[in-house]
Amino acid sequence: MKVLVVRPDRLGDLVLSLPVFAAGKAARPDWEFHALVAPVCAPLVENDPDIAAVWTWSPVGPASAGAELVAALRAERFDAAVMLQFRAPLARLLRRAGIGRLYGPLSKPSSWLLLNRGTWQRRSRGGRHEMDLNLELMAGVLRTRRVESGPARLHLSPAQEQIGREFRRELAGDADRVAFVHPGSGGSALDWDPGRFAAVAGALADLPGWRVFVTGQGADGPAVLAMQAAGLDPRVGILLDRYSLREFLGVLSGGDAFVGPSTGPLHLASALGLGTVGIFPPAPAMHPRRWGPRGPWNRVLVPEVTCPGRHACKLAKCPLYNCLGEVSVAAVLGAVRMVLAERETSMADQGRERGRTGR
Repeated sequence: MKVLVVRPDRLGDLVLSLPVFAAGKAARPDWEFHALVAPVCAPLVENDPDIAAVWTWSPVGPASAGAELVAALRAERFDAAVMLQFRAPLARLLRRAGIGRLYGPLSKPSSWLLLNRGTWQRRSRGGRHEMDLNLELMAGVLRTRRVESGPARLHLSPAQEQIGREFRRELAGDADRVAFVHPGSGGSALDWDPGRFAAVAGALADLPGWRVFVTGQGADGPAVLAMQAAGLDPRVGILLDRYSLREFLGVLSGGDAFVGPSTGPLHLASALGLGTVGIFPPAPAMHPRRWGPRGPWNRVLVPEVTCPGRHACKLAKCPLYNCLGEVSVAAVLGAVRMVLAERETSMADQGRERGRTGR
């Protein structure tokens, strides 16, 4: 059986969809799973051993591109497609491609018309994690009641792993620990004060054996500049706009810890096995119950307030705005220490186990 898994949106959303492929292949090793993602996200899945092929789709572009994709998908003769995020134009494209069974969340009026194997999900208000919702949809494809999965995991090419080793050797050769601080959310959540990010970066850089870097791309520029204006420690390196996504994955793999808001790079770092600390708003649509990282070693910090938003954050209209000010620099630094202690203990245990078994 040949199944197309569709998730054409942002980095973090796709990372939280990766366990779907591992779970599908574990349950049905004789099936073939393909991925259809946004063009910018292709580096996240191109090395995944559970994915037979990668397709890309963008809502913008010439009509000829859509026609070409329809023809290519039709030639593959897919048995089914599961849309982990429903988009009506893409559902129509999949129908034109002759895919007979269309799975996905029944969350919009058009989804009831276009999906013939839908699952009722109220994603934005149900209080369930995005990864669990994705696995529920895959359970429908696999015809089982429940699908179990481990944490989200990214797979790198040997060239990307080499980038990580070279980054660490060339820019942090004398460091015992490498940390990344990422101040921008790309508009997906509230932003913590850049001055506090600068304070965290400086405090980590002041620790013996630590090397700290600020990361960011494009829209993160103002937050990085604000960190510098707030008095960023000159020992902290700036990596703004320095790498492509494919290269950035390699760079991240050379680190130990990552601090940031609810944003794609936080999920990338978590899925690469770094210890991560995420700063999240309390609004239901942004809460870590829904969007928290699902890697092996994570801490999330949420303001201890009663959010008046029933669903989305009210932003400047909220009487508690900006409630992320309740998260202190000391709390973030404490979370970094805890998550790194867990990571190092676990990795030491794994090393001893490999030594004991000879594997």
